[in-house]
Amino acid sequence: MDKFREKLTSIHAELDTATKRADDLDEKVKLLEEEHEQKDNQVTELQNRVKVLEEQLEKAEDDLKDTTKNYREADLRVEQLDKKAVKLEQEIKIWDKKCDDIEEKYLASKAEMDELEGQLEV
Repeated sequence: MDKFREKLTSIHAELDTATKRADDLDEKVKLLEEEHEQKDNQVTELQNRVKVLEEQLEKAEDDLKDTTKNYREADLRVEQLDKKAVKLEQEIKIWDKKCDDIEEKYLASKAEMDELEGQLEV
């Protein structure tokens, strides 16, 4: 009977050790599950931030594309206006020359008329 009691005591001791070990492992599992949940939350947060950043990048690329297009159009318009300005400056020079020629002719004609008028008065 003593052997039975010793065996029973031994089994109780093993059971207590196993129960303590199981409790420790349960606690460790609980901590690991909490840590896993925190990591999952961090991953979700990072995924959301990545999504926001990707959307911002896409918008920035679209804006850049639009700005580049607008710049090219503006640059082309500036080039056209520069050509038109050069052409208008050339036309102004031509008209200035014509005005100078007409003024010379007018002054020559006026001088001639004044001379004729002077001759008629005599």
